[in-house]
Amino acid sequence: MRKKLQKKIYLRIISGKFGSRKIHAFYNKDMRPTTSIIRETLFNWLDPHIIGSNCLDCFSGSGILGIEAISRNASSVVSLENKKKNFLSIKSNLKKLSIQNLKIIYTNTLHWLKKNNFKYDIIFIDPPFHLNLINQTIFFLYTKKYTKKNTLIYIEYSYKNSTIKIPETWILYKKKKSGTTIYSLYINKN
Repeated sequence: MRKKLQKKIYLRIISGKFGSRKIHAFYNKDMRPTTSIIRETLFNWLDPHIIGSNCLDCFSGSGILGIEAISRNASSVVSLENKKKNFLSIKSNLKKLSIQNLKIIYTNTLHWLKKNNFKYDIIFIDPPFHLNLINQTIFFLYTKKYTKKNTLIYIEYSYKNSTIKIPETWILYKKKKSGTTIYSLYINKN
């Protein structure tokens, strides 16, 4: 039986100290990297808040959101990823770029969120759309108190999933649509 070849893709870091550098990832059905257009808008929104921030990337996939945050001088990023190939690819990219303040953890995000509760300044929630993990992730982030006053929470989802349950203390800060993708930034006011 032949091994299925996975397509290698390259993503360009938009700005910061690694701006214009490329990272590699392996395309698979569960990974849908945030497009450069959406990333540019997102990081323009985050620009006044990113320097010195501690970030959590709940579903790393290619790792591009965490690496982009480090490129723009976030203090640290914890990235969670449960696909071995993605995890190894992110590790390789971190080594290639000599990034030491991004910690990649090979884990199931929901299991990890049940056991930990460090407070973050910025949280990225961008799971594979078809797995319907957003509401469970929000539930654990909120009930386990991963947020503090003024934590920014980025959520990316398909317009088909319009039943997202946002805690009442998370106030919509910015929102846009690109194709079938809706992306929003909330701020925790509690």
